[in-house]
Amino acid sequence: MIHIITAENRRHYHHALMEMHRQRKEVFIDQMKWRLEESAGIEIDSYDCPEAIYLIEASAPRAPVTGSARLLKTDRPHLLADHFRFLCDHEPPAGPDVWEATRFCPAPDTAHGQPRHDLLARIIAGIMETALIFGTERVTFVASAALAPLAAKAGWDVAPLGRPRRVGGDRLTAFVASIDQQGLKRVRQTNGIKAPVTRFLGGDVTQAA
Repeated sequence: MIHIITAENRRHYHHALMEMHRQRKEVFIDQMKWRLEESAGIEIDSYDCPEAIYLIEASAPRAPVTGSARLLKTDRPHLLADHFRFLCDHEPPAGPDVWEATRFCPAPDTAHGQPRHDLLARIIAGIMETALIFGTERVTFVASAALAPLAAKAGWDVAPLGRPRRVGGDRLTAFVASIDQQGLKRVRQTNGIKAPVTRFLGGDVTQAA
């Protein structure tokens, strides 16, 4: 189950959020050697703000975290506009109906190959379900050479915002994905997802897309 974590319900997920930040440090800094800041054994940056929405996969709020991602509105500072604009041939999509997805992070012990592909598909379905709940029409993201073809073939309607460019030791591409119910249906069918993957605990209300 993928938990949708917002400012409204964040108090229920302190354990999961700390585990997410710890995993991000291990995956991005220790394993992938990204030049990111760390503090007290966790990776956290200025975009981890009260407005951020987190998708954390875990069987319960205090269960082991198996994967995560971050969503940000684009009418405020975000990574694509601030740091990766050069990946776009034109101004990157932005506005109240556009989100940015970043920091897709499998748990460090996730096996390579199909288990990671399946996790990415669930996270994409979770992004789409969450966007539909909040009325978001498009989602932008930057993908590495390894992730770009997997994300493009997941079943949603995606288009590159520019050609791939080499950044450090990788090739990065910026994409925009359209969000609608038909796209979510295709993602579920393409990846064998039989039911909604998200859970949104807001106050005393639980919702699933």
